[in-house]
Amino acid sequence: MKILIIILAAIAALAGAWTIWSYQVSFGIDEGFDLGLDTPPDLIRQIQNPVFDDTVTFVKYSYETGGEYTLLEIELGPGGGNPTHFHERFTETFIAVDGTLGVEHKGEDHFLESGQRLTALPGEEHRFFNPGEERILFQVKIEPGSAGFEKALYLLYGLTRDGYADEDGRLKDLGHIALFLKLSDTRASGFLNLLNPLLKRAANRMEASGEADRLLQRYYYGYTGDSPVF
Repeated sequence: MKILIIILAAIAALAGAWTIWSYQVSFGIDEGFDLGLDTPPDLIRQIQNPVFDDTVTFVKYSYETGGEYTLLEIELGPGGGNPTHFHERFTETFIAVDGTLGVEHKGEDHFLESGQRLTALPGEEHRFFNPGEERILFQVKIEPGSAGFEKALYLLYGLTRDGYADEDGRLKDLGHIALFLKLSDTRASGFLNLLNPLLKRAANRMEASGEADRLLQRYYYGYTGDSPVF
């Protein structure tokens, strides 16, 4: 019996240590990356996600504001939204423009009308959603600006459009998930955070193999002019 207790205590200690370490793991993106100095000048500003039923327009890229902010405008269909998550490097402000915008912030639902706004600080869990039956329009302001976040959205929407996401909009490939999380400074909520060490390794492998560059060339750098590559 004592041996069993000792084994269980050891397992609990290891699990606790893994949990603490997992939450502290950083994907490590340098500050210069977020300025977006390599943003193509003729990058197409509008992208669509057929699963989330939304259209994103990049009103201001990070490089256009000197890295102060990134500004998006999103048109979202009824029932659309994203999973709960948080960021470590920037704040995210949601601004309702037309229709009622739902924002879950720190576990509480808020319903914003035109002109109202809500800001999620670094580390605060949040998500947006459309609670009504009509399409809505809202803006998202990222401060400071994040070219990594911008690249991640182009990557996610391109992969989804090409069938690399399931019917709920979740990417199927671990490497794709890891790269999206690293680029966008996105951390999943709850127990999924325990996967951070594995996801960091997967993202590093994607970069070391050249696969990250290939995907960004296809879905970001190549998404320019009147004839994108896909």
